Amino acid sequence: MTVEWLLERREGLTEEEIRSAFVFPDEGAKYHGGVHTIDLSAIRPMVAHPGDPDAGIPSDPTNGAYIGDLGDVNIDIAYAGSCTAGKDDDFAYYAMVTRAALDAGLSVADGVDCYIQFGSKAVKDLSERNGWSELFERAGIKLIDPGCGACIGAGPGVSELEDQVTVSAINRNFQGRSGPGRLYLASPLTVMASAFTGKITAWHPELFAQS
Repeated sequence: MTVEWLLERREGLTEEEIRSAFVFPDEGAKYHGGVHTIDLSAIRPMVAHPGDPDAGIPSDPTNGAYIGDLGDVNIDIAYAGSCTAGKDDDFAYYAMVTRAALDAGLSVADGVDCYIQFGSKAVKDLSERNGWSELFERAGIKLIDPGCGACIGAGPGVSELEDQVTVSAINRNFQGRSGPGRLYLASPLTVMASAFTGKITAWHPELFAQS
């Protein structure tokens, strides 16, 4: 499958050249990792505290927090998408949460600016074909074309004041990188859910039914 994919996209390559670049284990290699079972239902949504993208270790209270232990953290900006969280499946999540909010009669919370940045033109085209872009705009979400944005302090979604709070699905939150405010890193689902509640909120299917 890898060979076929490359041959379709790389002119001048032969199957022999591709296979010669493959890396294989030594003959007789042994694997002793065993079987690891992960109960996905036991994984709790969390955020990384402002200032350091490595700050995501809930067992250390200086490094991150489970959302359920965070308390009420009101937000000013919800920034979704970007190259990190702007893929096809991420947009499917954004659309799922947005549709649930609209069905509950909600739009983006008062006082919150919500942005979604497409990760690529292909993702933008997919969003438009599926009707997601219209859905987002109807909910009060601002859409941003692919490119470098708030992640590097450029364009919409950058905080302007130190007391502003952002929840974002970008991949870096070094202090000052996306403006002077405080930026929490979170999953795409958390960012979108928070845009409608006005505070950092973990998503679950009955979230808006309870609000």
